[in-house]
Amino acid sequence: MSHFLRLGTLADVTEMLWADGPVSALIAGGTDLLVRPERLAAARIIIDIGQIEELRGVGMDDRGRLRIGAAMTHQDIADDPVVRRAAHILGQACAQVGSFQIRNRGTLGGNLANASPAGDSIPALLCLEAAVALSARERTREVPIAEFFLGPGRTAMQVDEVIESVRIPVRRGRQVSFFEKAGQRKGMCCSKASVAFLARRHSGRRLGEVRVALGAVAPTAIRVPEAEAILEGQILTVERARAAAEACRAAARAIDDIRSTREYRRDVVGALLLQGLLPLFDRMRALERSRRSRRSRRR
Repeated sequence: MSHFLRLGTLADVTEMLWADGPVSALIAGGTDLLVRPERLAAARIIIDIGQIEELRGVGMDDRGRLRIGAAMTHQDIADDPVVRRAAHILGQACAQVGSFQIRNRGTLGGNLANASPAGDSIPALLCLEAAVALSARERTREVPIAEFFLGPGRTAMQVDEVIESVRIPVRRGRQVSFFEKAGQRKGMCCSKASVAFLARRHSGRRLGEVRVALGAVAPTAIRVPEAEAILEGQILTVERARAAAEACRAAARAIDDIRSTREYRRDVVGALLLQGLLPLFDRMRALERSRRSRRSRRR
């Protein structure tokens, strides 16, 4: 029989995990855990951390990075004005998680701890080069998001650690981003494939600091440096967008499962990148024409 505890502080949680971590399960929103009763049954102690104040909030840390508490829900993040300014791509991804009900229960920390290759927040966090802040009874540490996931359902987190927050370096300059996913339907779907894109827009249609990440097409979400290199420092064109899409297809290491096939995932991940890049190309070209028109009128 499991014991259910609701603790008041992060120190209480880390103390409990230090003593009973191997037989404990943490729960915040519960959207992943509650649909897997075998995981709950295996835990002797279930610890509710959803209301702990130290795991909530959005703000800047002492190093000037964006800090998002692990117990913040996807809807909290999607609606937050600070996130929209400093990490817009994460808000875009969180706004597409599941249904309205799931977004208002599921948490960012839970999405990371669950370590699903299809987790919607993860490709966005890869593009942002975030770090996962972990707390234990006698230590704290940060793990780069690219090193946090070891495989499906597996992370670098130890049994006595809890995800305290995510830390995101703030990028300067004019940023462009999008998050695209394919699923059974628009709402309440688990991604068959997803693409996150982030870049700095320089003058004209030139892109810099390009980041491309894929979800649900490999054992963990992945960056695609080949696609990034095609676009880095270049003027965005339809031809380059198509070449980057082909690089994404080549990078995919998808599997056949109940949701989709390997071939479909490989094809759709390239289409998703194009689905985001081509409208971006149109917008950037329109801005360039508008600037040229204004300059010619001044003459």
